[in-house]
Amino acid sequence: MSAVPGHEDRLRSVFSGRRWIAAFDVLVPATRHAQTLMDLGAEACLAIGGSRGAGALAEGIPTIDLGISATSLMDGIRRVDAAIDQLPPSVCAQIDAFDPTGQALAVRTLFSSGLPVAGRQTLGARLPAWKALEDKLIIDALWDAVGVPRAPSRNVPVERRALLAAAAELDAGAGTVWVGDNRDGWHGGAGLARWVTREAEADEAIALLAPQCDHARVMPFLDGLPCSIHGIVFPDAVIALRPCEMLVLRRGHRFVYIGTGTYWDAPPTHADALRGLARRVGAHMRATIGYRGAFTIDGVLTREGFRPTELNPRFGAALGTLTGRIPGLHPYLLHLAVAEGLDLDWDPAGLERWLMEATATDRAARGGILIPEPRPDVRARFRLVDGALVPASDEDADVAVIIGPGPVGSYLRVGLLDAPIGPSIAPRMAAALMAAGRWFDIDIGELTAAPDLTAAPDLTAAPN
Repeated sequence: MSAVPGHEDRLRSVFSGRRWIAAFDVLVPATRHAQTLMDLGAEACLAIGGSRGAGALAEGIPTIDLGISATSLMDGIRRVDAAIDQLPPSVCAQIDAFDPTGQALAVRTLFSSGLPVAGRQTLGARLPAWKALEDKLIIDALWDAVGVPRAPSRNVPVERRALLAAAAELDAGAGTVWVGDNRDGWHGGAGLARWVTREAEADEAIALLAPQCDHARVMPFLDGLPCSIHGIVFPDAVIALRPCEMLVLRRGHRFVYIGTGTYWDAPPTHADALRGLARRVGAHMRATIGYRGAFTIDGVLTREGFRPTELNPRFGAALGTLTGRIPGLHPYLLHLAVAEGLDLDWDPAGLERWLMEATATDRAARGGILIPEPRPDVRARFRLVDGALVPASDEDADVAVIIGPGPVGSYLRVGLLDAPIGPSIAPRMAAALMAAGRWFDIDIGELTAAPDLTAAPDLTAAPN
């Protein structure tokens, strides 16, 4: 695996020789990003997190834990983002002591507002036109402009009669999916998406959406494998990476987003089509809104081919799973530097070859779930045998489990250390998560995976 010549030196030229603030929703990843900045030659780094999070803090990094609690994952994300936008005087005083000249720069989490941190400019902040495309209710216009096949949909007021009428029109036999607008800000992780098949589920969806949204998109339920494709927009090129699996499990008719995986391989014709789609969408965004940096297209690979459901004009969660272990890449910092518009002779073609080669064999899957009540910290390794966890040494383990503080009680995180490459990893992740729940006496409920139709003999051979 040969790196792009000079790649790390390009990043070092951006991050070395100055002070940095890593301000994230969770302190654990904030310290890890701070350590990466130090490795790239930063003079000093300060890590700020909304809550501590699960896992170990990077050693030697000064930290500030804002101690923010929340009622849900999305509530926690929004509260932390708002808190970092307007930090209390006591925290600002700590930042001033760390950076008395006020010349430090900040890196913030992938979904942040991008506003300055205590007066320090944020690198790679998204423009309003970029953020606007994350609204699920407007993105269908972009698919149509680029010529992307999509499922039919209707945008209607969050009002019972309008929603039920749209659902009756669009239901292809398996119900419909309702997702809210971005009136109150960004949302993800299926937080404002509901699969509606009967009246009781419609009532629950309306009760969820009405306090937070003015309108909702209604579309047919798409049965198939949730997946995503990532691209990076440079000034003169768009590169496309390997498709990833989105681990959207099901608890009855409720979506449970737990994370992402890269063990799955899309069939070659679909992988090529998805990468071509990413290039077209990236070029369109660059031409129409001047977009720069990484982006993600999420959707479902159905029997009829890939059907997009949303565009994330930012660094996506699966991109971290896909590329986060490649030595010397520093993918999130690369994204921020490109989004900032820094022209450092990036060599996009060489970077794409490097990433495709590195991700061919280096696979991963990780996911987790919030636990309402506080739990003791845990770091343990197991083997998954017949749906149960068996304690194992580091050398023999194929499942890693971490439990730690979260914005709502605690967070249970599961990572797969070894699994077959090719088929969907979602069934194994569901089994590992439920097994961890039984082992640690956590009520997770019954989780099932979406069907992997990519091996079906009648899957469309020429997708888009």
